[in-house]
Amino acid sequence: MSLNNINGIFNRINDIEQKFNPEVREIKKEQSFQEALSGLQNQSAMRVDYPQFSPMAGAMAPAFSLQNNYYLNNSPGPVNSLKPLAQSNSVSCGQTSVAMAVNSLTGKNLTDMDINGKYGFQLLNALNSETASQGIKWRDGGNISPYSWGLIEQKVNMEKTPVIVALNGPEFSPSGRGHIVTIVKIQGDTVSYADPATGEIKTTTKKAMETAPTHPDGNFIFFAERNTGQFIAPA
Repeated sequence: MSLNNINGIFNRINDIEQKFNPEVREIKKEQSFQEALSGLQNQSAMRVDYPQFSPMAGAMAPAFSLQNNYYLNNSPGPVNSLKPLAQSNSVSCGQTSVAMAVNSLTGKNLTDMDINGKYGFQLLNALNSETASQGIKWRDGGNISPYSWGLIEQKVNMEKTPVIVALNGPEFSPSGRGHIVTIVKIQGDTVSYADPATGEIKTTTKKAMETAPTHPDGNFIFFAERNTGQFIAPA
C-alpha cells in the first residue's frame, strides 16, 4: 500500500471520528502524517497487525497477533449472546447497532432511544462511553473493502466482539438513505449480521458488502479493542 493510500485512509478515519465523536482530539492541520501515525502507534490498546502483503498469496493476506485476553482465555464470546434489536424509527439504525454492540459487551439492556437521548448520532462517542468500564476502545477501520475481512474475522470470530458497518443499496437500504448493521459472524464467504430494520440475524456475502453503494457517511467499519497491548496502525 502506497503512502498516499495510507494518508487517504488516515484522513478518512479522522473525518469520520470528527463527525460521530466531536469530542475526539482534532489532529492539527500543521501536524505531519508521520507524526500523527506515530501518535496512533503510541495509543494504549491491544496489538492489531492489519492485513499485510503476502508474496505467496500475491495479494493482501491477514496476519494478526492474537493478544486478546477474551479469546486466549476461551471465554464465551459476547457476539454469541448478541440480542438483535429492531430500530424504533426510520433513522435510528446506527443507534440500534450501537445498543446491540454495547449490550453484548457489557450486559446492559439499552435501546436506540437510550443512545439517542444521551449521544444523538455521535456513534463512536456512544460506543466508547458505554463500554469504557470494560476496558474497550472503539475505532474507525475506514471503508469496507476486500482487505477488511482479515480484521473483521479476527474481531467477530476470534475475539468475539461485534463489528458495526455502514452500507447502502437495494439489499441493505432500499430507500437509498443508507443503513448501519452489526456483523456477528463470518463463515467462509458468508457474513451473518444483526439487522436493525427487522431485529433479526440475516446473512449476506462478503462481495455484497464490499460492493455495496456508498452510505452518505461512507461505508465505515467500527471495531472494538480491549486494552491489553499496543495498537499498531496499518502498515
